[in-house]
Formats: sequence, structure tokens, C-alpha cells
Amino acid sequence: MKGEKTAIGIVIAIFAVMAILTISSIDTANAAFKANDTVTISINISQIAMVDINPSNLSYHGIGPGDVGDNNTEQIGNYSGIWVENIGSVNLTKMWFNTTAPSIMPFGTGSPNNYDAANMIVIYNDTTGNFSFVNRIEFPENDSMYITTTNTISAANTLDGYLFGRFRNASTEYFFEFERQTSGNCSNGTFWISDLAKTITSTGDTDLTDNTALTVYPHPTLDFGITEVQVGDGPHYCVAIPGNCKYIMFHRWNADAPGAGTSYCSNTNGGYYINSTTSPIFPGQVEQAFVKVYVPLGTPYGALKQGTLTVFVQE
Repeated sequence: MKGEKTAIGIVIAIFAVMAILTISSIDTANAAFKANDTVTISINISQIAMVDINPSNLSYHGIGPGDVGDNNTEQIGNYSGIWVENIGSVNLTKMWFNTTAPSIMPFGTGSPNNYDAANMIVIYNDTTGNFSFVNRIEFPENDSMYITTTNTISAANTLDGYLFGRFRNASTEYFFEFERQTSGNCSNGTFWISDLAKTITSTGDTDLTDNTALTVYPHPTLDFGITEVQVGDGPHYCVAIPGNCKYIMFHRWNADAPGAGTSYCSNTNGGYYINSTTSPIFPGQVEQAFVKVYVPLGTPYGALKQGTLTVFVQE
């Protein structure tokens, strides 16, 4: 009996060892063998300047002549301005603008379609600073009304290069006069602008003859007369008058406008770029430019002709 039990134990032991070997064999067959190697990734980004501007539309409602349109009257999203995002690969150190303008004298026509909404845009990148027009276009008038001017203003004299007009903000207006040096050509001469603004309650400065006479210089390469003025106690503008005397441009924040970069307009509040070259907009960074609209007195009711604000950037 003892021999039989021993034999049975040996048999059981042999089966146990075989079971362990079998299980071990199965686990080894199903085991996941792992290995690894590495791949080096290299990316070289090209130098590309790209920009994304949002929102793509600004719409102001509920404002009248002499009013300022801001985020309270902007209807799409109560926007206070535009956001410029650097979606390219280079640092953007310069940003400037261009706005469309009316092609004819809109005031006195009674048609809102003769006015250009973008000609009323003012911009700054700091809410505590002076909001300024990008390239405000004003047209000469043929009657100086009650303003004392150096020269007689009439339709014939306007064609000859004696210009009179007004720089319109919102509820304020500044009268100006230009005297050409060469008959029928406005590429050089003398410019005067009133010291005090005309408002709804005040006639302002009515005598331009005792104001500072500013020399208008010929542009070195373009058929324009160029000078610089400070409007009231506000911002400085570069004034550009084409040789054909058709209009007067007051510009700031526009590096492409006639006179930008010349010595005649070197003190236009630091230049024509809205952001400092010491604080670039890095790739992926967003910069805000605050926007308002100054609606001049004498603007008729209705939808004005839509205008366009174009943003330029450069490294």
C-alpha cells in the first residue's frame, strides 16, 4: 500500500509539473515583446508676415451729428475697437492704417451716400491718448462766410489755388486757409488754421489772418504740398494738398500717405505707426487698436456709404 501511495504521489507530482510547464509555455507565447527607437523631428519655419483682424465689421447706430460713436453704440458686439493677431512667424514692429474717403464734397448735398463712413474713423492704441483720424479728407469751400481770411475766397479763386475749408471732428470745427505760391498749383504755399474751435454754442476763431502762417513745402517726389499742424490742443497731423487743389488730407497712423517719413512732418506725435517699435507683436500675440467714430455736424440722416479700414503690418 505504501508503495502504491508513493507511486500515486509521484504521478500527481509529475502532472503538477507538466501543468506548470504548460501554463508557463502559454504565458510566454502570449507575452508582448517591446522595443523602441527614436526619430529626430526638425522644423524650420519660414519668415512670413500674416495678420488676422477681428471683428470684420463695425456698425454704429443711434448717433447723430456732433456725436462720438464708441462701444456703447456699436451694434454687432459693443466692440471698442479691433484686435490684430499676429498669425505669422515674425515679430511685427509696425502697424498702420488706411481708410477710404468720399470722392466729392459731401456736405451740402443732402445725400448720405456721398459721405464715407470710414472717413469718420479715429484710432488709438491707448484709451488715455489722442484719438486721431487716419487720413481725413476735407474739401475746399467757395465761401469763407463770416471768417476773415487773407485772400478772397470764391469759386474762381478756389480753382486758382486759394483754398478755404474746415477740419471737422465731431461737435467741433477748425477753419483753415491755404494760399498757393504758383497760380493753379497747390504743391507749395502758406497754410493757416484757427486756434479755437467753432462749436454749437461758440463761433470760435473767426480771424485767420492773425494766426501762425505755416509754410507748405513741395513733396520731394510727389505732386503734393506738405506741412504739419496741431489741431487745437489735440494731435498733430501731417497735411497733404495735391497739386490740383482738389482736397486737403489730414493724416496720422498712415505710413503710406503723402508726407509720411519726410522731414516736413517729423513731429507728428512720434510718427505714423500706431505701436512702438520697442514693443513688437510676437507671433501668436494679439494687439488692440481702439476705434471710435466722430460724426461731423451737418451729416444727413440715413445709412452712410460703407467705408473700409485697412490694416498694414510689417516686421
